[in-house]
Amino acid sequence: MAGLIARSWQDAYRALLPAPALAGMPARALAEWQALLAAPPPGIVLLAEEPPALLGLAAIRLRGEEAYLDSLHVAPEGRGAGIGRRLLAEAMRQAIAAGARRGALRVIEGHEGAIRFYTRLGARRGSLEDGEAAGHPVRLWRLHFDDLPALVRAAG
Repeated sequence: MAGLIARSWQDAYRALLPAPALAGMPARALAEWQALLAAPPPGIVLLAEEPPALLGLAAIRLRGEEAYLDSLHVAPEGRGAGIGRRLLAEAMRQAIAAGARRGALRVIEGHEGAIRFYTRLGARRGSLEDGEAAGHPVRLWRLHFDDLPALVRAAG
């Protein structure tokens, strides 16, 4: 999983983050996922596999009635095949079953492809916040899904 995340970040964020930050992603992703899996918060993790390859993953943290999309990554060679949409739809289906009523995520400012992907599925853009990505300061758009069943229909 850490390898997939690192490759995804290195591909998607090469124009938005400095090369040294992206070069450190494999070790950073491995440490973050080891810590997360050692003491998992309430949530959902789904994988898309075509053995022997891991093609995508979605991770949602459940916070009361909010499903926070922590990660949605698709291997660069799997992009454009609907993997991300299907992972997102199934993860949100499970979040709804667990009691979630709305969704949220954050996207690095300037990552217009991701913003278009989520807004086509019904997200609305919220506030722009200071944050961090790969150890580098960034600005992050907070996106909101007010109607999770509509998101599942649009993505599924």
